Amino acid sequence: MGFVKRMKIDIILISAVLVGLGVLVLLNPGTTNEVICYVLAGAAIAVGVCFLIDYMKKEALADEQRYVLAIAVTSVLIGVSMFIRHEKVAGFMPTALSFLVLFSGAMKLQNSWDMKRLKHSSWIVHAIIALIGMVFGFLLMMSVSWLTKDENTMWTFIGVGLIYSGFTDLVSAFVLARIRRVITKRQGEVSMKDFQDDKRAPEEAANKE
Repeated sequence: MGFVKRMKIDIILISAVLVGLGVLVLLNPGTTNEVICYVLAGAAIAVGVCFLIDYMKKEALADEQRYVLAIAVTSVLIGVSMFIRHEKVAGFMPTALSFLVLFSGAMKLQNSWDMKRLKHSSWIVHAIIALIGMVFGFLLMMSVSWLTKDENTMWTFIGVGLIYSGFTDLVSAFVLARIRRVITKRQGEVSMKDFQDDKRAPEEAANKE
């Protein structure tokens, strides 16, 4: 349970939002852009609020808290503006969702690189998963104008991309957090062993005398 608590709630929430949007699009391919705009706006506000709560709970000077407040405020304002200007924003929904798929892949690529730095062999698998997401997102962005001729096909592809992104985001974050936990535990054990050895050395020297 402690490990689950240490997982960032924002990653879990964002993954749930992506999967939820993907399922909504797949089950209702005829869903209007405005409905999706409302859902995404609500998600942006929820993510911003979670970031804000996370920021308030932790020390302001922690490295991991850098720019978190700015991200939280920006996310909330983006969500509010999407609610107010939904008629204007709705037309950009296919492109915006395709960008989310692309950005999700880029995030997983960074996770895979972190795994490589931590010398974990699974980084290659995660890198491949990330590249698939990035390529799929890029192709979606490039093909949106062509796919709009058949809206059901367009939303089906976008829905699949969102579900893939959300699920793999959660798995990637979970694996990376687990790797870091194991390494931190090992480092702690090594430090404790060194401390015990340093403490024992003077006693052994005194006994020899």
